Amino acid sequence: MKKTKWKKWIPVSIFFAIIIWAFSGMWILLPRRYEVSAHVQTADELTIVALADLHGRSFGFNQKRLVRKVKAENPDIIVYLGDMIDRENAERSVEAVKKLSAELVKIAPVFFVDGNHEGSVQDENSEIYEAYRRALKEQGAVCLNDTAGSLEINGTTVNLAGVTTHYYWGEKDDALVDELREKEGVNVLLCHYPESVIWYKAFEGGGLDLALCGHTHGGLVRVPFKGGVYAPEQGYWPTFDMGAFPVYEDISWYHYSSESDTEYLGTMIISSGLAGEHHVPRINNPCEITVIKVTSKGK
Repeated sequence: MKKTKWKKWIPVSIFFAIIIWAFSGMWILLPRRYEVSAHVQTADELTIVALADLHGRSFGFNQKRLVRKVKAENPDIIVYLGDMIDRENAERSVEAVKKLSAELVKIAPVFFVDGNHEGSVQDENSEIYEAYRRALKEQGAVCLNDTAGSLEINGTTVNLAGVTTHYYWGEKDDALVDELREKEGVNVLLCHYPESVIWYKAFEGGGLDLALCGHTHGGLVRVPFKGGVYAPEQGYWPTFDMGAFPVYEDISWYHYSSESDTEYLGTMIISSGLAGEHHVPRINNPCEITVIKVTSKGK
């Protein structure tokens, strides 16, 4: 009799275990690692850590848990891919990013580009936005909004540019990407929106090694063997929710994720980010630190 009663609790226990496991993604913080071969010879392997869609969240006191995880990857460069602050809690979220940046600049050079939430805060409360920009710059982080920058890492030149435009990619964006693709070294485009990289064929013509994006939150709710449920602009069951998407010469919306016989142009990597969105939690979707190893040409 006792054994029968215990068996009745097994399905209930399994159900609650699955629920706890699914929602634990809101607090689990994991590195997701990629390796990309550069178009040029590099003096040594480069490590880029990308953070996206923090939305002002805190991971431990003064962001210590997140800082510890980033430091463990021994990055050469750290980049923010936008939506690090949140329009609904602008002042509080700015403080969270300031605490994070104060520690990360001690680890490696930090570069950042705006996302849609930074754009909203800029439109709705320019004083808070300017305080955010000023604080990061004073800490030593470099803003790449619609501009390009370069640095030397172990004898290799790394060129970065940031595009903030989403729906209306114009001549200035084309000019910036053209400028980046013509530079000698490892060329990295930061753009919060993967849709922009796709719609405007940023890889077309070659010269880019990487495009690093966020915005999708990994589809927020991830169904096993199916992927993310919803991403902005792409809608339900998005094709480009997270991960690495090699780009080939027959560039189009449909060829980013499938290898072809044509020339390899580079790789778009989408980070699933660090927070939920619009009060929707991350389910079966751990918070992500994106780690990219850039290896020398031909390796």
